[in-house]
Amino acid sequence: MLQESLAPQEPVEPALSFWRRRSWREAALIGVLALTLNLAGNGGTSLWDRDEPRYATCTREMRDRGDWIFPTFNSEPRFHKPVLIYWLMRFGLAVGGDNPFGARLVSALAGTGTSLLVLVLGRRMLGARAGLLAALMLTTAPIMVVESKLATTDATLALILVGSQFCLWELSRRNSRPLAATFWVLMGLATLTKGPVGPALIACAGVVSWWWGGPTAIWRRLHGRWGVPLYLLVTSPWFIAVGVISRGEFFRFAVNKQIAQRVVSGIEQHGGFPGYYVLSSLVTFHPWSALLPAALLGAWSRRRSNPDFGFLLGWVVGPLILLECVQTKLVHYYLPAYPACALLLGWLVASVARDEVNLRRWPLGRLGLNLLGGVGITLAVLFTAGAVALPTALRLPSLATALVVASGTLWSLQRLARGATQRAVEGLAATWTAALLILAVWLLPAAEPYRLQRIVAEKLARHSHEHGAAPVLLSFGEPSMVYTMGRSAAVIRKWDQLYAEVDRGGAVVTAITHPIETIEFEKHPDLEVEIREVVEGFNLNKGQSQRLHLAVVRRKSIALTVPIDRGVTRAGIEGNVIK
Repeated sequence: MLQESLAPQEPVEPALSFWRRRSWREAALIGVLALTLNLAGNGGTSLWDRDEPRYATCTREMRDRGDWIFPTFNSEPRFHKPVLIYWLMRFGLAVGGDNPFGARLVSALAGTGTSLLVLVLGRRMLGARAGLLAALMLTTAPIMVVESKLATTDATLALILVGSQFCLWELSRRNSRPLAATFWVLMGLATLTKGPVGPALIACAGVVSWWWGGPTAIWRRLHGRWGVPLYLLVTSPWFIAVGVISRGEFFRFAVNKQIAQRVVSGIEQHGGFPGYYVLSSLVTFHPWSALLPAALLGAWSRRRSNPDFGFLLGWVVGPLILLECVQTKLVHYYLPAYPACALLLGWLVASVARDEVNLRRWPLGRLGLNLLGGVGITLAVLFTAGAVALPTALRLPSLATALVVASGTLWSLQRLARGATQRAVEGLAATWTAALLILAVWLLPAAEPYRLQRIVAEKLARHSHEHGAAPVLLSFGEPSMVYTMGRSAAVIRKWDQLYAEVDRGGAVVTAITHPIETIEFEKHPDLEVEIREVVEGFNLNKGQSQRLHLAVVRRKSIALTVPIDRGVTRAGIEGNVIK
């Protein structure tokens, strides 16, 4: 069996070994690879609805007001997350510019930092080869790359929590007040990033780790008597300030909406089934997820003899238990646990490669090969289908991705079957590096002409400037439109709201969906609708073609009214139709 066949792990290297020349070369390799994957194509792809534009617009609005306390989106309070991510993204905008690249810069750097921390922790805990393999796997995992390319909180939170786990593991080996202080500061930063979820994930990991034989000396070395006040010193100034400014509304929203509703229901239609994270990991952490069952079993069988395995198992399973108890489920919620998965996989591959053992000897090894081939070929088939069904500009990059994934998967399966485990892992890392780069620098930028929200927002901004009319958003309105227009826009859901906006400014510009809203406008003959442009395109968010009328809406006057669903004179606007 696997647990009986794996040889003992490599001895832990001395602390100073990281500073050796070879270690620096490996750190440079991982750092350059992570930065390349995390930054590639970020400036050529507009922000993705709905979360990215919300964070980026909040950051922009706070910067423009010179405000460091009170987040707003579209000039309305936004209490969904604490403030740290907006502070960090202001740095990103200052360095990278007020654009998608600048908005995503912090996440790219955070993802790179996480990979480097895993490299260092892996070397110290499991040995040089295991640490390098773990960092390589994490760096090329699709979920890690994707989250490190998004202007959201998740990559930043993952970096903070990995740093916290690093401190806890070091505290299991020696008592250190600076390490304990660093841990409490990191817990404060995690709370300022995403509320109590960060400390909760660490606590669940710690409880499972203790239960399963992890290090036991950690907790008395945290120095909670002064550590908790230090944590409060980091977190309380902003929470007190925003509570006073919002008159307590921030806390009411955070407790009732962000915590209570997420636990008992799937908000924003983000529900999930039992085992959601296990099944989704087969794709999001592919190809490395295929070998994870074998790594978990090997670590489980050795947890009593080596507490480090209990520590890693708690890190993997503790967050899983917590997140499965929460009804709102999204794949990136489990991101902070994937570094532990990578560390266990690095240990497994290093042990198997060192002993020149073939994974096919064990049932879980054969299961891993089957999962690797099954998921890999399925993804290749899906990309091939995209090369047939997607718009023309997306077909060639889809086909290229399919070829890379299929050929790389088959080559690596052959190496695994022959017992060349480390070469197979290196081949898989190269395969997914190439595939992810194709997606980032070719496929996604090629989809920009089909990003209907961005196109409509740019045209609305132009018409707003030309006609001196404020933009408003009706049923066609995503957060990215507010970001792209660069100004606030009233979100209209009722007709009396529309009348109020028209009366306030004399006119508004908006995007009217055809034919649903065009028919509704006919029921209000006191409104004059002047069509300025007809926009047709493929809405990637909905996966369907859509037709919109960009119009200036006023109260009825002597001026000519243009019917909006029939009889439109196409002369002068035909060239503006996007097909």
